[in-house]
Amino acid sequence: MTRRCDVLVIGAGLAGMACALELPSRMSVILLSKVRLPAGSTCLAQGGLAAPVAPDDSIDLHIADTVAAGGDLVDRAVARRIISSGPALVEKLRSWGVPLEGTDNGLGGMEGGHSRRRVLHHTDRTGRWISENLAGLCRTRPNIEIMEGAFAINLITGPPGAEGSGDIPGHRCLGAYVLMGGEVHTFLSGETVIATGGAGKVYRYTSNDDWATGDGIAMAWRAGLPVRNMEFFQFHPTCLFHPERRNFLVTEALRGEGAVLLNLRGERFMERYDPAQMELAPRDVVARAIDSEMKRLGDDHVLLDARSLGRKRLEERFPEVTENVSALGILPWEEPIPVVPAAHYCVGGVVAGVDGETGMPGLRVIGEASSTGLHGANRLGSNSLLEAGVMGMEAARVIAEKGAEPPTRTVGDWYFGRATPLEESVLIDHAWAAIRSTMWDYVGIIRTDRRLRRALRILEVIDAEIDEDYWRLIPDVELLELRNLSTTARIIVLSALSRRESRGLHYNLDCREPVNPPRDTIIRN
Repeated sequence: MTRRCDVLVIGAGLAGMACALELPSRMSVILLSKVRLPAGSTCLAQGGLAAPVAPDDSIDLHIADTVAAGGDLVDRAVARRIISSGPALVEKLRSWGVPLEGTDNGLGGMEGGHSRRRVLHHTDRTGRWISENLAGLCRTRPNIEIMEGAFAINLITGPPGAEGSGDIPGHRCLGAYVLMGGEVHTFLSGETVIATGGAGKVYRYTSNDDWATGDGIAMAWRAGLPVRNMEFFQFHPTCLFHPERRNFLVTEALRGEGAVLLNLRGERFMERYDPAQMELAPRDVVARAIDSEMKRLGDDHVLLDARSLGRKRLEERFPEVTENVSALGILPWEEPIPVVPAAHYCVGGVVAGVDGETGMPGLRVIGEASSTGLHGANRLGSNSLLEAGVMGMEAARVIAEKGAEPPTRTVGDWYFGRATPLEESVLIDHAWAAIRSTMWDYVGIIRTDRRLRRALRILEVIDAEIDEDYWRLIPDVELLELRNLSTTARIIVLSALSRRESRGLHYNLDCREPVNPPRDTIIRN
């Protein structure tokens, strides 16, 4: 079946929903989500949205903090454009029924790497607050059709000689093939917007939900789009260490309010790694410190001590964390919380402008799946929701100005050929586990050339087997996610091998010093 629309938005986090909501009512919009709403990394975000709205803050101060955290690889012009749009985004969210705490009185939260209290929030449920409200608003818009359980498989691009120009001569994006209810549908659109989020599930331990398999990045890669700085994968320093909740994030804002890190001997150890900033050092510094401390002592986790905040303050300011850890028998006002670093945010992505523009006409990439240059070598905490919202609004503005009409040409439907159903799930399960273990053991917080080369050899074998299954089997979500996971893992390793220095989130024991001038890693299929 073929569906046509003016704008096809793939992904329904803050970036995708902001884009859909900001498009004019005259435009038909289809918003795809592979899971039920609300969902995505936006929904899981506890900390907040960074914006310079306090009286003692400024755009220049926010830019300076972003550049310092980003290992001097931040595109300053991009940072200025996005950060200066922060106050307008905050007001837009308010107009959509999503006011944030700290907007009016300047009492935002504090996180590592920030020099001011600029993290605007809704207790520690900021992401869920944004997601639930925007999803509800999208459902009221007559021009927005939400399709849940819709998995975008591949982009549809025009053949050589088709209308369009750019980095891929003679090609433009015409839409996507989408799996729904066991059938593959053809979606044709004037503009296609990828807003599929990150790829945390490429690692064994992650704060991300199971859906974060790098789908949009892999789709764009297969279509020939360049990707940038994928070696920079941010590990959140404090993910809950508990067998029943392996992906629960313990917000950085706790450290901003006074919680401290202890090793299992009860020693506060950050003074050995960053005595000036201690627990408020940037995330890459804190994550490496925790990793080093665990290796030094042979421990599998450390402790986050928030007892000084007291029960009343914890329950009022951090209800999400307090309720979840208490349900597991950990009373944070009486005992420290066991934590471990976990893969959290994909700093790199598909090369894109602030409005999502890519080298292929008809295709935009926004949010975590993109790389604008804002984050450099390490994302400053809470800049992600800022970037996602601004990019969604900017993409919608440009699309509205240019116009977008679905192509009228005929595009062939998906052809199954002689494909057969998957009969042995062990093929999927084993490959999934092998990829994640390889990435965790060899491409983690601290790397070496030998580990990276070994990881690439292993992943290339796995990827060849997955590719064989893809062409032989009828597609289902598990196989398609595995395919994207494998592609994204290889991109990360190839990018890491290309960077012959240590900078930001990429720390290689075989080349420990940064090499100047800073440069981006850009690769393509």
